[in-house]
Amino acid sequence: MAIAYPQVNHEFGSPFLHEKMFSTHLLDANNRCANTAPDCRFNNATHSGIHLPSPTVCNCCDYCLPLYRRDQDCSIGGPGDGITIGRCGHGLTCDQETRKCVRMKTKCHDLQDDYDARFSRGEVGAFEKRPYCDEKGKFAAFHCVPTQTCFCQSEDGDRLFGEVLYTGPLQNMPCGCSRFHEKIKKLIDRKVQFPVAGPKCTSDGNFNPVQCVGRSCFCVNRLTGESVGSERINLDEEPISELSCYNEELDLFPEIFEGDPPYNYTTPCFINIENKKRIIQESEEAGFIMDYFNSFDDMECLPDGTSSRIGRTPNGSKICINERSARIGDYEAHPYTPEFESMDCKCALTSSLMSSQASQPVCCKNGNFRPIQCYRGVCRCVDSDGRQVGKEESNVRSLQCFTQDWQHC
Repeated sequence: MAIAYPQVNHEFGSPFLHEKMFSTHLLDANNRCANTAPDCRFNNATHSGIHLPSPTVCNCCDYCLPLYRRDQDCSIGGPGDGITIGRCGHGLTCDQETRKCVRMKTKCHDLQDDYDARFSRGEVGAFEKRPYCDEKGKFAAFHCVPTQTCFCQSEDGDRLFGEVLYTGPLQNMPCGCSRFHEKIKKLIDRKVQFPVAGPKCTSDGNFNPVQCVGRSCFCVNRLTGESVGSERINLDEEPISELSCYNEELDLFPEIFEGDPPYNYTTPCFINIENKKRIIQESEEAGFIMDYFNSFDDMECLPDGTSSRIGRTPNGSKICINERSARIGDYEAHPYTPEFESMDCKCALTSSLMSSQASQPVCCKNGNFRPIQCYRGVCRCVDSDGRQVGKEESNVRSLQCFTQDWQHC
């Protein structure tokens, strides 16, 4: 069998692997690395690019991939298309017919277009924000409601776990952990027998600095979730507090790890799931059929390891609760009522987070956002997440969401 070896090139003073076909365009006449395209050096309205390793085995030179602007020529690849030295920029794609860079057709871009059209007609509300789309045309990781809070959202614009107080237009909220959990839900079949635990998150949708796999715990970067350093502890021998990145303020149930070894670092919700798994496994080993009791739908834990923010009273009513299962306000919905079925407690949770603020949103009796919110003499319609819909009005009867009993819900 013939074996092809990479060509060894000695022209540069020392031998190294060199792919002649792909490297020559990166070198000048004196076999030195040529200057990269200006797109990576300037990054302004007319130039933009991405620094990449050179497309060679040895990565011997810097390489710049230019990003083409809207309406510039592009190539979709394939036979007869020639060599493309760049690609369409963020939010753009190469049109198959015109071979020009055009704006991607996405839900986020459509909502941007709708916002821009209404803005030109003077129909945008004071608390409305133009949707921010990422380089793929998907929704940004978070959305803010001015004067209230910011919360995590998926690439499709659906609200996710994670909410913090609004602090200003330059606020950033990566929500990496929250989005990771959302991907787990999409990728893992719901028919899997037992729930699949993802990384533990904090209330802002970031990664908890302490993560555990089995009985081994370690530190991670809060934004990326990547392991940091080589420090590890074994819960069979050491408490979680021995880990340098452990922060008691982020531990909702510090009392669980107290006591003698073996130690624990978990939550009541996770404990309940593990107990049910153990019962099912032991019963199956004993020969019992457990299909009827296999569902964990009513035991799903939130990304921070806590239970749902909706609790139950002894009489079956729903109430709003916080991360420590303490009741929030007097919000309640009784069984067999529309308020019971629609209850989400989003307004109750936002109001609780804003407890120190002078102005808070008005909630319905079941903790949902009241469809009409008023602020400084004007009123506006809002959706179930508290986001303004349409322009505000000084006369509440002019609002599209107005009903005769708008103050009572």
